[in-house]
Amino acid sequence: MHLGVQKGQTILDSVVKGKPDIGPVVVLELGCHAGDGTLSIFKALKDRPGSKIISTETNKEWLKAAKRIIAHAGHGSHVQWIPLLLPEKIDFSDFLKKVKDDYQLKSFDSMVFDHEEKLFLPYLKTILEQKMLRVGGTVQIDNVKRKASALAKYLDFVKPGRNEFSTRVIQVDEPYPDAVAISQFLEIAEL
Repeated sequence: MHLGVQKGQTILDSVVKGKPDIGPVVVLELGCHAGDGTLSIFKALKDRPGSKIISTETNKEWLKAAKRIIAHAGHGSHVQWIPLLLPEKIDFSDFLKKVKDDYQLKSFDSMVFDHEEKLFLPYLKTILEQKMLRVGGTVQIDNVKRKASALAKYLDFVKPGRNEFSTRVIQVDEPYPDAVAISQFLEIAEL
């Protein structure tokens, strides 16, 4: 995710508005690439000491680059960054359980999906089945216009009135004209 100012602001809004009380939050970033989007998440959490960002990547080289960038840019931050390799062929349910146990997590406050679009919906359903997205938590995706056909099933699942989500689509101009979708989880529904 190559986040421009506007996209970075939407992450800030989704995290802060998703949990308005002051305090730490836990953000799951699926697909951190070389850490460019992670930097925007760090910025959004700068006033929330004790927060955690769990960033995953399937590409070992990109994760290696992210570790270098975040080590430099995140130096001195009060936000814990946890970079994890998420192999392409993995049981995502088992991966989530391990993350939950290893890092003593109850749920995520916000999530940024920037991995394989075909995995957005199955991963979201797995996260909901495991009750890992707290009520009021948010999910953000980008490239809503550019990848509309690939995202159609996911966007149908989170559209208002379906599956207890409230979703808004925000137009962005940077780094290129497109849109992001931010979905807020309103309550636990039967899947």
